[in-house]
Amino acid sequence: MSWRGTLRARKSGALDGRAWCTRLRLALCLLLLVLVLPAGCSFPGSVRPTVKIGLVAPFEGRYRYIGYDVIYAVRLALREVNSAGGIGGYNVELVAYDDGGDPALALQQARKLAIDPQVVAVIGHFRDETTLAGLDVYQDAGIPLIAPGVLASSLTDGRDGVFRLGPPSSAIAEALVGRIVESGHDSLAVVGAEGALGSAILADAELRGVGMIAALSLDGLEWEDGAPFLAADAIVCDAGPLVAGEVVVDLRAAGFTGWLLGGPSLLTGDFAAVAGSAADGVLLVTPWPLPSEVEGSDDFRIAYQDMGYHVSPPGPLALPAYEATWLILEALERDIAAEGEPTGQSVSGILVDAERSGLLGRIAFDGQGDWADAPLYWYELGSDGLPRLSSELSTPLRVL
Repeated sequence: MSWRGTLRARKSGALDGRAWCTRLRLALCLLLLVLVLPAGCSFPGSVRPTVKIGLVAPFEGRYRYIGYDVIYAVRLALREVNSAGGIGGYNVELVAYDDGGDPALALQQARKLAIDPQVVAVIGHFRDETTLAGLDVYQDAGIPLIAPGVLASSLTDGRDGVFRLGPPSSAIAEALVGRIVESGHDSLAVVGAEGALGSAILADAELRGVGMIAALSLDGLEWEDGAPFLAADAIVCDAGPLVAGEVVVDLRAAGFTGWLLGGPSLLTGDFAAVAGSAADGVLLVTPWPLPSEVEGSDDFRIAYQDMGYHVSPPGPLALPAYEATWLILEALERDIAAEGEPTGQSVSGILVDAERSGLLGRIAFDGQGDWADAPLYWYELGSDGLPRLSSELSTPLRVL
């Protein structure tokens, strides 16, 4: 045989060997696929039925900090329950929509949730104006709404299926005006008097006989140096964190040296960022404490930040959103156990008598749908803009 024939024979043998190896690898892959498919695929009858919880919050615009504070908390609660097998054989999914802090968009998003037959409860919208915009839609659809972060007294007035995870504005106003009176001050001005908290402060101050120097609207708000209301002992600001920050800066620049107070919105980082050094000494009261100061919250805070890349530490609305989700999950469990298939109407009925002891303490709703006996926490901002819990005024932060 010539050298050319010898070479052809060698090549043929090598090709046959490679073909045999290829066929062997293919056979092994097919065998592995057969072994893996039963464990990894879903066959008819093996898929858990799905039930959905809706979440509506601002994820864009000036209030986007709210959306990104709450969504990881809701997702965490759902991950915990689904990893444990779901609720009564059901997998629980999240449907989240952005309302941008806009009432018109909030109404559209509420309608989307209302036509989804798998949605049995909604958490939202975390702002007074947007939450009120969607109320009638949820009621007509028979879908219960749990609303953290909403102070408007009209939220739960005569409405079924609406639950406020916090106190109404009157309770916050009573605490603020009471604190002013107890400190020996007898004159007050309100900036943002048209808001839920601002109007409640006006009513409470009138009942107590506190001198009201001025009630200012945020619309077209401006004043001149030496304006009479700058002589008030205390000024309470009811505004979103960005606007409130600007107001505080302007008040200090105009020479106001008295007490500056506010409600829950002043606990956000956006307020301190805008107000800067003018935030020094600002006193605020809120039913939603920072998770970092809640006893027993370490595991929650770690798991929360593990929900994604570069997730910021949870803010003041993270725990209310987390507890709201678990209230719904526990109601779902009871509903499925009793009826077999969950519905919004039955979940709503269960929430009326629901009770949960979690990281925010005992949560139960009164006959109005408000969180009965919600604790309040006082914070004072320092020159560094960081809020510090005023422990002598606040309910102890502990797990019940």
